[in-house]
Amino acid sequence: MSRSKDNFTDLRSIAGVALAAAFFVGSAPNAVAQNIDTVRVASGLSAPLYVTTPPNEDRLYVVEQNTARIRIVEDGVTLPAPFLDIGSIASQFGERGLLGLAFHPDYEDNGYFFVNYTNNAGTTVIARYTRQTANQADPASAVIVLTQAQPFSNHNGGCLQFGPDGFLYISSGDGGSANDPQCNSQDLGTLLGKLLRIDIDTIDGPLGTYSIPSSNPFVGVAGARPEIYQLGLRNPWRFSFDRLTGDLYLGDVGQNAREEVNFHAFGTGAGSNLGWRIFEGFTCIGFGNCPPSLPGCGSTGVYTDPVLQYTHTGGACSITGGYVYRGCAIPSLQGQYFYADVCADFIRTTEVIGGVASTPVDRTADLNPGPGQDIGFIVSFGEDRHGELYIVDAGDGEVFKIVPQAGTAPVACDPLIAEFSSLSIVDGGIQSFVLDAGPANAGNLYLLSGSASGTSPGIPIGGLNVPLNLDSYLLALAASPNSPPLEDGFGVLDADGRGEAAFVLPGGILAPSLIGTELNHAFVALSLTGTVTMASNAVSVTLSN
Repeated sequence: MSRSKDNFTDLRSIAGVALAAAFFVGSAPNAVAQNIDTVRVASGLSAPLYVTTPPNEDRLYVVEQNTARIRIVEDGVTLPAPFLDIGSIASQFGERGLLGLAFHPDYEDNGYFFVNYTNNAGTTVIARYTRQTANQADPASAVIVLTQAQPFSNHNGGCLQFGPDGFLYISSGDGGSANDPQCNSQDLGTLLGKLLRIDIDTIDGPLGTYSIPSSNPFVGVAGARPEIYQLGLRNPWRFSFDRLTGDLYLGDVGQNAREEVNFHAFGTGAGSNLGWRIFEGFTCIGFGNCPPSLPGCGSTGVYTDPVLQYTHTGGACSITGGYVYRGCAIPSLQGQYFYADVCADFIRTTEVIGGVASTPVDRTADLNPGPGQDIGFIVSFGEDRHGELYIVDAGDGEVFKIVPQAGTAPVACDPLIAEFSSLSIVDGGIQSFVLDAGPANAGNLYLLSGSASGTSPGIPIGGLNVPLNLDSYLLALAASPNSPPLEDGFGVLDADGRGEAAFVLPGGILAPSLIGTELNHAFVALSLTGTVTMASNAVSVTLSN
């Protein structure tokens, strides 16, 4: 894991001047009942399959499956030239094509992004590309990261996500056909039917390839592929990480009768066997053990149940996993996980508390945009950098945003929004921040700061909480002098009064005794004369195992 880290010295040099005036203000407003709606933000797309945003942009990037293009949508307008076009090397139609996209956490500086596609031979390819200009990638910049032959044309998985540990996670289907005839999902010798985890920040190093996180569960296991993070999957079409907690949600497409949502709390789930083809959902499906040496359905402690399943009644056929809502526009949705079905066209939410999913709530009617714009063939959800959610309608070539219903009182968003409230000392991680001080602070300086447990959320001075305790950060710096823990902790707010920053924790540098330590962050905006113009809310991150 690596990011550019060059601003910590600046932070320390001005801390004594600026922090004396810094204080934490209130947290997010209490959730109130709100009606929800959708608004169409893009149309005229060709088989759109996924939508996302880079860490530092508000523009939408839409994946088109069969054209194998990535399109940019800016202020409701789809730019005419694609950001990337790999149509000449990607297969088309069915379950093949361009299937996934993930921007590197440090995309703003390095311009790297990753795609998942099937090539003209049907082989799955994970490749890294590089941004050439703001609106176009360099098509000649491809670095092939990983390939996997596909025995059949279906069940290619295709989702890519960066986890809170900064590693790249990849969903891989069982190879296709029906009922996993090659027993791939339970075979540790193949990448098929798995969730994979790799470190892509070594590609530019001496080896020129990805590396394996040392905490991957099958490292050193004879005959096992070390990239494997979880096994027993059929077709994990879409998965995501809760941007606040780091919890993992995965929608696995079933065979003939059941669809399921799998859940693992942050820091758990490595090595889990999700049961296919022994189980479909909660049910033993009677196909026999595959391979025969595998424990049967009655074995306890071998297979991990999903938290939720639904059957194919009512025309359902294929789950589309989504995201936990962590935006600020609709506080009543906080913590709700969205998912849908491709055939039944329903949209539902559930909330997982203590590993138990609540009774699903049907949101279909609430989110119907009205006559002539019905949302159907829902192949994906998407999330922007602020945690607001989108719905991708592949059939009509449209993207919709989930918004408060018209007339709903507006909600003021906190000026500091952070990804992930826990980071692993073992694996390390990145807590990314979006700073939004408003247009009145455009061009002003900003300073990110923090305090640790014991003085949380800061040292009281004159009735204000001032985040002066930097001991934990200095400890991290001493342990890893080339990896300062605060990246972009000091800078200039853009024309909208926004900025980006991060707390970066390399894996394995801090002692286990620090597990449970809570770090709190805030930022102040300073005029060019050094006057404090505003101070943000506090956000926290807890160091875990």
